[in-house]
Formats: sequence, C-alpha cells, structure tokens
Amino acid sequence: MEKIIALTHQQREEILRQLTAAQVEALGDFTRYAMLSRFHTRHYLDQTDWQFEGMVVDPWYRRSHDHRGENLYCDCGRRLKNQFILRSRSTGRRLFLGISHFQQHASIPAKVAREIQQGINEINLYMDSILLEYRAGQRFPGQLFQEVVDQQGFKHRESTLLYQRCNLFKEVDLPLHQQDMAELRALYQQVQAGQRQRLTKAEIREILAGIVDDWRQIDQQISSFNYDLRQMGLGVQALHRIKSNAVNYALQRRKSRFFVSEYKQLLGLTLTKARSQLAIKLRQLSFYLQLMTTVPTARIKCMQAQQTLLAHQVKLTKSHFFGLEEAKRLLNN
Repeated sequence: MEKIIALTHQQREEILRQLTAAQVEALGDFTRYAMLSRFHTRHYLDQTDWQFEGMVVDPWYRRSHDHRGENLYCDCGRRLKNQFILRSRSTGRRLFLGISHFQQHASIPAKVAREIQQGINEINLYMDSILLEYRAGQRFPGQLFQEVVDQQGFKHRESTLLYQRCNLFKEVDLPLHQQDMAELRALYQQVQAGQRQRLTKAEIREILAGIVDDWRQIDQQISSFNYDLRQMGLGVQALHRIKSNAVNYALQRRKSRFFVSEYKQLLGLTLTKARSQLAIKLRQLSFYLQLMTTVPTARIKCMQAQQTLLAHQVKLTKSHFFGLEEAKRLLNN
C-alpha cells in the first residue's frame, strides 16, 4: 500500500518556490479541474436550493509578495485560494464563497460542507505527491507518453483524466502522480503487445460520461465569463450579440449547424458526435478567452481557460473573425 505523505506549509512553499510560473498555474488548474469533477460526479448540492456554477483557484494565494493576478474574495470579504460560485435555484442569486462559509451564507448542511472539504484535502494530498516527485528530480515522462500517443494508445480515450493531465503537465514538465505513472506504463505495455481491443459498452459509457463532464465544466467557464460581462455593465442586446457571435465562431467551417445547448443532450449521442460537440464547446471557450484576455479582473479565469484548451490539445490562435472584432468593440464602448 502506497504511503501517503502530507507536506507541511513550509515544505510545500519551499518546493513551490522552485517552480516556474507556468508550473504553479498548471497545479492550480489541476486542483480546479479535479474539484469540478467531484461536484459533477458526487452531486453534493442536489438536496439544496443551490446549484454549483463553477470554481476559481488562485494559484498565487500564498505568494502575496509576487502575486500575478487579481485576488479572490468570499462575499464576507475574506481573501480566498478556492472560490466557489453558487446560484440559487429559486431566486437566481449568486454567491462567491470559500468552503468555510458554505453553511453560514448558503445554509448548506455541515455534513455536505465536510464532504467537500474532504475532497479538497484529498486533492491537496495528491498535489503534495507530485511536488515530492518533483523535489526528488522526477519530471514529465515525455518519451513514454509520446510513444503511447504515436501507437494510438489514447485513441477513443482522449477524454480520460490521464490523457488531459498528461497534456497539461507535458507543457510545463511536471511529473505525474505515481498512480498516473503506473497507468501510463500499463497502457504502454498494452500497445506494445498489441492488446488494444475494441471498446466495450462499459468503456463507451465511461468515455461518454467523461465528455459530458468536460462539456459541463467548459460551459461553466463560459457562463462565468458572461457573468463578468454583465457585471461590467453590458446591456442585454450587447450580451446577446456576443453570445451569438461566440456560437457562430465555434461553428465555423462545420458542415452541420447542430449545436448542443445543455449537457443532457449529449447523453443520447454517439461518441463521434459527442466529441464533435465538445470540440465546438472548446472553440466557444477560445472565443471568450480572446475577448477577455485584456480585462485585468478576468486574468485568473483566462489563465484557467487557456489551461483547459491546453489539456484538450487545442491551440489558441489569434483570429480576425468579424464577430470577435464586434464583441471587442461592444466590450470597449
């Protein structure tokens, strides 16, 4: 059984100071992505009036002397590392909270808050393991990963957490967690032995669930950008134009204009069509990233959107699409 080691605050900071800015940001996005997945799969808030709309992580929370972006705050005014965004199902009211205030401000049962905190603690332990591997001199297994990719070991499995985490950590040369490393080695041995078989029905359901989860997380990022636009004072007509332009941008050069508007529609699609819808959603996110990249208060969200695109191997290229230019004019008016 693998021994779990928790770093002290001082030990964690000593290792983090050795990392580049891109590596720190990648770890922050890993934390956010893992927590979002827990919210979607464990349905923490199903029995409450509150709906989970997203999460923002400040990877520079402990480095107030060289902070690279805006700070995050709870509605009570307390500075946060992890900011959860909740929306009331009955009134539409939004709350921006730290986990310690779920019960106080949203009347969420203490048991549910403890479960969420436990999830954060488990993710922090996972991250500590990665930091320990880094301190021991381990880096990303680039050659092993590339050999698996070249032999199509991830074919039809592009939505797995392992594949996305590899893409994220590959760019910043961070080591994988021991469990991920073992899974990657096992996959390499399978492709070397020619044992990759056709997907089973259970594997198809699992992959589709992963695509749905990714789609929902990206949709929440887009919703968060739209919320920021409303807070900046854009009117209803301007917001409608921006949303329409984002959809048109996402559908460029596609033969079909079919566009899923909510995650439940994905459940009845084939893997091919579901992947196509995820690709459309990623392009929609890239539209908002290009639009909001010059907004100082959206820096952390833009950084996380960029990491999301990176995890799905989507390269962000500047576009002169007329709808994007119109959106920028509306934003700057």
